[in-house]
Amino acid sequence: MPASSKLLLMGLVSVFCFSNPSFAKNYVEGQVIVKFADAHNMDDARVTLDNTFFDVDQAIIPENGIFLVKPITNMTTEQAIQQLTHMDAVVYAQADHYVTKRNTPNDPRFQEQWGLSNPTEGADIRALDAWKFGLGGKDRAGRDIVVAVVDGGVDVNHEDLKENIWVNSGEIAGNGIDDDGNGYVDDVNGWNVFDDNGTVSADRHGTHVAGIVGARGDNGLHTVGVNWNVKIMAVEGASGQTSTVLKAYGYVLKQKQLYLETNGEKGANVVSTNSSFGVDYAKCDSGQYPAWNDIYNEMGKAGILSAAATANMNVDVDATGDVPTGCSSDYLITVTNTTRADKKSSYAGYGATTIDIGAPGTDILSTLPGNRAGTLTGTSMATPHVAGAVAFLHSVASEAFFATVQANPGDAALLVKKLMLSSVDPIADLDGKTVSGGRLNLAKAATVISSHSSEACFP
Repeated sequence: MPASSKLLLMGLVSVFCFSNPSFAKNYVEGQVIVKFADAHNMDDARVTLDNTFFDVDQAIIPENGIFLVKPITNMTTEQAIQQLTHMDAVVYAQADHYVTKRNTPNDPRFQEQWGLSNPTEGADIRALDAWKFGLGGKDRAGRDIVVAVVDGGVDVNHEDLKENIWVNSGEIAGNGIDDDGNGYVDDVNGWNVFDDNGTVSADRHGTHVAGIVGARGDNGLHTVGVNWNVKIMAVEGASGQTSTVLKAYGYVLKQKQLYLETNGEKGANVVSTNSSFGVDYAKCDSGQYPAWNDIYNEMGKAGILSAAATANMNVDVDATGDVPTGCSSDYLITVTNTTRADKKSSYAGYGATTIDIGAPGTDILSTLPGNRAGTLTGTSMATPHVAGAVAFLHSVASEAFFATVQANPGDAALLVKKLMLSSVDPIADLDGKTVSGGRLNLAKAATVISSHSSEACFP
């Protein structure tokens, strides 16, 4: 991406306006929890409040004199608490505060997933804090959010993935008929470009990537992904030929276009793709690689951000070139590998104007075929943290942002990218080596997108 385009992404603060979460009410308006000194049933409580401006709504723990009380006049919760507290019959009165679940999954190897949560060393994406906003999976309309893993295949039967594998509800498996009329026969979980069918291989690399994006959370098995409940579309299309890659992306684009055209009755609500392939030392702006930007732009217009892994070499992509991570599409997020020491891996590419962001990619634990889990290293492991983050942010976004998704999915995709790059943790080792100068911070990005207050704030 040209430097001028890249710099535009850093203007999030002036583009986004949002409410300050510290000023948001953290309680239910219009109801108060009250403990009475001598009221242990509904009748006693109501008699106690007779001839006042309050009514008893329900018994909470009547044996202890605790009831839920509501004002019968137009007063604020703060005013109600003040009045109730001064009554002789009231021991205490407090707001009915919202309670946040401490979303720590019970997946047995979660503690080994340093890239998601590692508060001691602080090189993680702060997933635990992000999961307070939600667990990923559905948008505000209750529709499944999908990430397309364009790789060598995914073990769709892996016990820690199968509940999160995308299913084409319009297709009947194995009947040899294109039931939903999308141009693909028996594409139940995705598509195999090599064999031109819906049977996707259980590839080691692709399965590992899929687990980082969305291994099922809190199921007592193996690991957890950035999203606990997202849907993963398996597209077998990682290849040494551009034509094969384009076919893979074309399948993803077709599913999203169908989804938009039919208002969700067909296709899939794909919001991001993940890929780990490319052409080393290739200049995307040389005029020899126009198809790459073209397909990313077309997917982007449909609301799909594409996360791409840069080279697993210590090279300056600005100078040496790389396809696709040296390409200029605004809908492309290019990713390098960071380590547990919060530094760029010495085996990962960089570029002040071409490589957008860092993410954990060294010794990353995730799913492997055959109901196993294990560690792999590379920019390929960093990138699904970002692809998964895109999906997660869609799942916790505000009503205002969702309205933008509905009106213009392409604009919404660009806004997700802007806030992600503007919400990084600054890392000295990425300063001057990436556009954002930092590593993905999922919690910061979730805070911004969830508190966005007005559709008018969007450009």
